[in-house]
Amino acid sequence: MIVNKPKKKKTISRYTVLYIIMAVIFTSLFSKLLYLQVYKYDDYKEKADTSSTKFISESAPRGIIYDSDGNILATSEQTYVLTYMQTTESANAIFSTLDKVFKVLSENGENFEDDLLLKVNSNGQFYFAFKNDNSDVKEATELLFKNDRGLKDEVVKKLYKNHDGDFTDEELANINEKLLEITPEDTFYYLVELYGMYKMLLPENYTKEEYNAIVAKYKDVDGKTITKDLLEKYSIEDIRKYMVVKDAINLQSYQGYKSVTIASDITKDTAFIFYQMLNELPGIDVDLEPVRYYPYGSVASSILGYVSSITSTEEEIYELKGYDASTDLVGAAGIEAAFEEQLKGKDGGTTVKVNSEGRTTEELFKLESYAGNNIHLTIDKDVQYAAEQALKDTLARVDANVTNKDYGNGRSNATRGSVVAIEVGTGRVLAMASYPTFNPNDFATGQLSDELYEQYFSPDYKAFAAEHIAKTGATSTIDELFPLNEDGTREDTYDLYPKAMFNYSTQALLPPGSVFKPLTAIAGLMEGVISTSSTVNDTGVWKVGNLTQYNFQKTGNGVISVREALMHSSNFFFHNVGYELYLKNGGNSNDEKERVAALDSIAHYAYKFGLGVTEGGNASTGIEIEENFGQTYNFKSWKNRILDTPMYTLVDSLKTGNYNGMFYYAPLNISKNDTDSEALANAKSDLKAQINKALELVGTDAQLTSADDFASQLISYIKSIMELSDEYKASLESYNSTRSSKTSIDEQAEIIANAIAQYTISDMSTQIDTYAEIVKDAIGQSMNAFTPLQLANYVATLASGGTRYKVRLVDQITSPDGEVIEEFEPEVVDKLDIPSEYLQAVKEGMRMVNTYSGNGTAYNSFNSFPIAVAGKTGTADFGSEENYTVIGRRPYGNYISFAPMDNPQIAIFSTLYDGNKGSEGATIHLAIYEAFFKELLESNYSAYTKSSESYQKYVANGLNDNKENQEENSHNVESDATESTQ
Repeated sequence: MIVNKPKKKKTISRYTVLYIIMAVIFTSLFSKLLYLQVYKYDDYKEKADTSSTKFISESAPRGIIYDSDGNILATSEQTYVLTYMQTTESANAIFSTLDKVFKVLSENGENFEDDLLLKVNSNGQFYFAFKNDNSDVKEATELLFKNDRGLKDEVVKKLYKNHDGDFTDEELANINEKLLEITPEDTFYYLVELYGMYKMLLPENYTKEEYNAIVAKYKDVDGKTITKDLLEKYSIEDIRKYMVVKDAINLQSYQGYKSVTIASDITKDTAFIFYQMLNELPGIDVDLEPVRYYPYGSVASSILGYVSSITSTEEEIYELKGYDASTDLVGAAGIEAAFEEQLKGKDGGTTVKVNSEGRTTEELFKLESYAGNNIHLTIDKDVQYAAEQALKDTLARVDANVTNKDYGNGRSNATRGSVVAIEVGTGRVLAMASYPTFNPNDFATGQLSDELYEQYFSPDYKAFAAEHIAKTGATSTIDELFPLNEDGTREDTYDLYPKAMFNYSTQALLPPGSVFKPLTAIAGLMEGVISTSSTVNDTGVWKVGNLTQYNFQKTGNGVISVREALMHSSNFFFHNVGYELYLKNGGNSNDEKERVAALDSIAHYAYKFGLGVTEGGNASTGIEIEENFGQTYNFKSWKNRILDTPMYTLVDSLKTGNYNGMFYYAPLNISKNDTDSEALANAKSDLKAQINKALELVGTDAQLTSADDFASQLISYIKSIMELSDEYKASLESYNSTRSSKTSIDEQAEIIANAIAQYTISDMSTQIDTYAEIVKDAIGQSMNAFTPLQLANYVATLASGGTRYKVRLVDQITSPDGEVIEEFEPEVVDKLDIPSEYLQAVKEGMRMVNTYSGNGTAYNSFNSFPIAVAGKTGTADFGSEENYTVIGRRPYGNYISFAPMDNPQIAIFSTLYDGNKGSEGATIHLAIYEAFFKELLESNYSAYTKSSESYQKYVANGLNDNKENQEENSHNVESDATESTQ
């Protein structure tokens, strides 16, 4: 039987369903895409052109810096800046746009913003323009520059192509080494390729075909070849100009819609030209932003400092504080740096919609900016101006006219100096001038021209050295005066070049010379080793034991008291005071601690006057800006200085085989040598450690006194070196070849041990604890070295009767609305109760300095001045007399004074580098007093003001006030300042 089976229904496969769904989806997507790109193209293009947003930052003006009378020393003024914002459209036309921009800037004498480290000189040579001479800083800056631009990644690809994970320290060092090997020239070629600089060859209105063709042509072409092609149309300088902008865009690309500045502080006329051209310059815009402005130019520049762009090494620090490292400027020195947090305003800005050309189409939100707080300084602009101009003119006079027959009749190199004036009884700085000066307006935009950069940070030491030798008669060569470093730069070892960016008032350390003698007089009087009436017979030659010292004029002054000793600046008298202080306080004691205390007899008084500090004390005058702080002679510091000095004398003596004509031996080299084995290097170090250990005990109860015992301890250390050193074995063999009887290593080790013991236990120990140093200290020599600020504070302390105040530059901080935020009052930091009769005797002696006709310039300066001025000259040696002829230096010309003598209000210290005589600086002090006592002189001594050439030059024709209508008259103020300083 046949059975009919039911037919099976065909089932739809799951894959078929999937295919159908996918077909529907893709059809829908394609339809939508077609709709958007074809039918709705124009609508969406219009929306895209207006829908991008960007935040236009508004920099807040920095706070104003005033002088003590309300004159404006630093402010901010609105200036025009040219910016570029990259969008799709502006990027396509960037090079043609920049062509037009650079043309307009050039035609109108404007500079473009250029902070690219990579520079090219007039000879077409590439170099990195570092702003710091420190080799470590330069290396770190170069590495950061290359890393930020992707060169590190390129090096890593070559060295560690398949590396996974973190790099070891050794690998990182290898990477950095290879990075540093990339020359500035190769870096330039790399950036040419990275930034697609070949597109500069495209015509202005290029087609898509032209664009594709040039991209294909240079797809695999290196930067050097691209540069060669570009040079057929552009100069190397022009290529670099475009690179500067491309580099800025690249570094800011991670911040999204953010403009880069092409030119700052352009004139109103130039800005108007760009306004008219905006339609043909996609991405370009003209904005207003505050720029720092210093109405009086260079006046008080060493106090005010300047502003600068944030360096690559500082970026992270400032960004954590909320700064925009790519655009913000910060205080880089002086008050601008010290009060950065107060002066910095709070930035604002506006969120806007922009079109494809980067043009604003709608303002969405505005955040107000707020100006920074104001700083009110203690300085008086009129006193400051008189100080600066008199310092400048005095240096010029000395530099042009002063010669010294003792040093080959060469002219002085009096091109650097400082003067500081402090208000007695408060510590307020009234004036502080450093020469040479700089104009902080040069730095206001954050950029320096190549010429200004070289002037301020990279001077031509070689050319200067040649001029210096011809001028001073120095016998050294150029390379000896300015030795070459490993990186090819030169170093100013002897401080010959006048440095505008160095604050000689707060950072220079110099010997005080005889201006230290009033302090010694106070110490002698208070310790009772002299009285106000006691006398000594100054024969001109002071001799005790093996120590012989002379008066500077090589003659005696006869029987003199402390007053005449100050007037004549008698070295004899004050050497004797120093020695008597030493004896009185235990100099002849067998107790080492008492002898050390005796050596510190003057130091205890110097500390009271702010000249040096005890161990662990506050090494600062209190001033708000950066300063160095010098030290007076004291046993511990002197001992440490000797211990820190390499053993050149001993090392050289051991190398020559003769120690002071007392010991003779086969030459032994204990100096460090790269070829030494590890064992030999350790043996040399061990010997030196034993010597230093013995010297460290000098001045303690454990001081070694037996040379024989110490020599015995050294023999094993010396033999170890001898046995490990092939150089010594050859030396011994040579030594024996010249002798009739041979000597052994054991014998030689004993002789050398005795020589080293003589050096350590006798010679160096004596040098450490000798009374010779306190004797020299008494006239401002020995290791004494202080800043001009310290010395001015010392004079102010003396004038006040022994009360030392914290030095300060700032009176108060106010808000932009004038509300007092913080006010600073005088602060006593130390006090020495000087009996009035002692103080009067010293004052009278200092007054006699200015009334004694034998004191030249000091007498001539104050002979007719109606206010009694107490002063003291100080001609401080730079070094040995040989240094004067070899190096071309001269003594420092130091001078201190205060006035009025009986009721001091102002105290001053000045120094002229290579000034030759201390009295030369008296003309600077006179100008300062004339400015400070202006009202008194004009009301009570009008005949003097009319007859005084100094008063007419520095006071009557000084700076104009700018307390009112500052914004309106700021440029006129600058003109007045310029005219006044010419």
